[in-house]
Amino acid sequence: MARAAGSPAASALSLRSAVILVVAVLAAALSMTLLHPALTLPVAGTCLAALVFGGQGLLAVLTSVGAGLLATVVSSTTTYVVAFPLVGVALTARAPYVLGALTIGSFLLVGPVTAGLARRRPPFETTFVLAAALSVMQVLALASLASGAGQTLTQYVSTAFSSVTAQVEGLADAQEAFIVAWPSMLVALNGLTAILTIAGAGVAAGRLGVDTRRLPPLAEIDLDPRMVVLPIVAIALLAASRLPLEISSTLDIIGTNLLMVARWMFFLQGLAMFAGLYERAKFGRTARSLGYVLLGITEALIPLVSLTGLADIWLNLRRLPRDGTPAATVEAPSDPV
Repeated sequence: MARAAGSPAASALSLRSAVILVVAVLAAALSMTLLHPALTLPVAGTCLAALVFGGQGLLAVLTSVGAGLLATVVSSTTTYVVAFPLVGVALTARAPYVLGALTIGSFLLVGPVTAGLARRRPPFETTFVLAAALSVMQVLALASLASGAGQTLTQYVSTAFSSVTAQVEGLADAQEAFIVAWPSMLVALNGLTAILTIAGAGVAAGRLGVDTRRLPPLAEIDLDPRMVVLPIVAIALLAASRLPLEISSTLDIIGTNLLMVARWMFFLQGLAMFAGLYERAKFGRTARSLGYVLLGITEALIPLVSLTGLADIWLNLRRLPRDGTPAATVEAPSDPV
């Protein structure tokens, strides 16, 4: 049985439980051809992490490999979802193998790798590793598909977005914006995938009696203050793109995507700040849910929540402890001698 450092022995999985988890992982692999990884990978990661925490690490690895092989065998040659729906693009004979390899790599990452990191590393460090690794693997998969179709990655992505936006009324005008901003959307969705995966792994570990480094409650989330460098660099790149340089268009794309990634991170910090306010006001679950929906609508119109998050990261408006220092407190006056 697996044993976490400093924790009691983990509960062993029964044969029935192990079989259910394996079947759930295989079902998630099948859905990879139709549903976005942000929906399927957290499910697969939770089940695989439960296998690892239950002392079945080898079974988790074998199940990940089997899931990839299953995805390769049953994949159609018409529709895939890698980072976004690939509708109307050329899919050559290599496509099922690319999807199978992506499935194996993704499942190993969100399962055994996440389970190992959750025991030793801080949760947001694990989130960064997962989001970055998933993004790299998906870009490599897209590049491989584009190469097989005789196109560059940019051409392939443009064709995919053109096909999708043409079929959805109201999106055709935003096609160019989608094409420019797809790297940041990919990173943001993989960040969401990583958060859901780590949360699921934490639930599985708790039920099996394994100590892990779990994500804090939303109201206690506090990102690294050094994150304020991201928008500064992004604005500098956007300013440089206005200069008469050969790489000005590249600088504009990099700066735009970096600014959008920073916005999503600050949006999370802003949500955490409002969650703290909801707790102080003792809002009920329904009122909080409605409040989060309104925050999402507000952010879609104006970046108010993300700007609030930026201010909190920079100024620590909530006075949370940082760098090992305690939160700010008011000292009582000493008694006169």
